[in-house]
Amino acid sequence: MKQSFSICSLIAVVALAVSAPVAAQGTKFPFRLNWTLYGEHAPFFVARDKGFYREEGLEVEIQEGSGSTTVAQLVANASSPVAYVDAATMMRGVGAGMPIKAVGVTLQQSPMAFIYRADAARPTKIAEIKGSRIAITAGDASLAIFTAFMGKLGMKVEDVQMITVANPAAKEQAVLSKQADALLGYFMDQGPRMQLQTGVKMGWTRLYDMAGVTTLSSAIITNNDWLKDARNQDLLRRFLRASQRGWQYSFDNRAEAAEIFRKAAPVFTQEIALLEVDGTMTIIRTKRTEGKPVAWSDAGDWADSQELLEKFAKLKAQPDVNVYFTNSFLSEAPYLPKR
Repeated sequence: MKQSFSICSLIAVVALAVSAPVAAQGTKFPFRLNWTLYGEHAPFFVARDKGFYREEGLEVEIQEGSGSTTVAQLVANASSPVAYVDAATMMRGVGAGMPIKAVGVTLQQSPMAFIYRADAARPTKIAEIKGSRIAITAGDASLAIFTAFMGKLGMKVEDVQMITVANPAAKEQAVLSKQADALLGYFMDQGPRMQLQTGVKMGWTRLYDMAGVTTLSSAIITNNDWLKDARNQDLLRRFLRASQRGWQYSFDNRAEAAEIFRKAAPVFTQEIALLEVDGTMTIIRTKRTEGKPVAWSDAGDWADSQELLEKFAKLKAQPDVNVYFTNSFLSEAPYLPKR
């Protein structure tokens, strides 16, 4: 009996040893992006590749999106309770009653730009805007800030010829085929990628550079009802801390961040990936958030964004901008796991 007991004990110990790695696996955490992969997303892949999420006990699945409007709806109905979307689009959703909120803002200046062929560069200055043919998709997240941009210049959207196409690929094709003069997109995304994929040299002019028009941009958002659960709050804190660490690491190690991103998006060359990462890192803070943790946003910047969009883009303003965001789930540098 003693021998039998010893053998059984040994089997039990072995079984526990075999099962231990399974128990140590991280909690699955899906995270949906606003769009197909581009350089702005690199820090999230850095956080995954460097093991930052794993150190927080998370197994993060980074999923591509199909536009901020669609993704915000997925967050609102809790199909994707944590995601990455355009802040202005989220603000419109809040005004429409969507139970969503930003818990971290990574891009704090608008990257929106006119993107055009370098051999047919237009518009590059205010005088060239009227009459320009601008390609856009229905429900395009860029429309809100473009409307505000035109309003600030004393013009209306109707002063340009909006060419509405079925999808983003068609928007790009309209510019490449010269059926449109420009498209509205992110200066560090569409232009470099289109140049990479087609060999056509592209150029771009930021709306901010032309008229000083900017709003808070890309944000990590959550479903408010999902966030009421204490367990989800803990998961979110860990996810955000590791993500902040990934963004800081990418800021400090841009070439490596580009290399890591290319593992997920091998179509990118190192040159284009690095160009996109570098461009992204120029707009991660405002004057109000200098010296603050990565992704920490300021109520004054939310108020400025709301004022601009309310005045020129028919945003339904909220009495208290705190309805849009919270910094309470973010961590302080150096964003290391809690022990």
